[in-house]
Amino acid sequence: MKYKHWFFDLDGTLARTGEDIVVAWKGALQAMGRDLTNFDKVFKIGPTLEKIVYELYDDATPQLVEDLMAKFKPLYDESGFPNTVPYAGIPELLAAIRAAGGKCYIVTNKRHRATQLIAKKFGWDRTMDGIWSYDSFETKYKKPELLAKLLTELKVDAADAVMVGDTKGDVETGKANKTATIGVTYGYGTSEEVASADYVFSAAGDIAKNLLI
Repeated sequence: MKYKHWFFDLDGTLARTGEDIVVAWKGALQAMGRDLTNFDKVFKIGPTLEKIVYELYDDATPQLVEDLMAKFKPLYDESGFPNTVPYAGIPELLAAIRAAGGKCYIVTNKRHRATQLIAKKFGWDRTMDGIWSYDSFETKYKKPELLAKLLTELKVDAADAVMVGDTKGDVETGKANKTATIGVTYGYGTSEEVASADYVFSAAGDIAKNLLI
């Protein structure tokens, strides 16, 4: 196996989560009487909730962010995530990494509670070697800083680690920490976003075929 430590983004990399996120967002916005005219044009999966609000509305304020998040969180967290599913080949890839002696982790911009609930739904709370969100610690970390903290605390050599994700931010996170990078094109990012990754794959099964031999 080429790398022992595998750090995975969640949304758009391990699981297709978008449908449930959109339903909860629209429910929260409608409850507050906000205009949804530009929602489908502007909204995208990946950024933190705070960033999304500021991208959606020119009149966004810290109070609006707080109010919308307060509406969104229970709608999403208590939904049971009925439309959220792992991407094809992901369960097999994770099992293959573990069978080969590797370790799997989740590193995500998704909130800690939602991440833990989704992980529990798929049994990842028992099989992952670690699950961290940007708000898992008292200090809220951007993804590059979060990965840096984890590499240090886990005493992982960056040369023996790989960051896997579907967005430019995921690739940049790995590169900033000198890990290898895998860009996947089946998620919410674009092929152009992950073109600079060390490896680019269009299917999870291809990762196993090429890097677990």
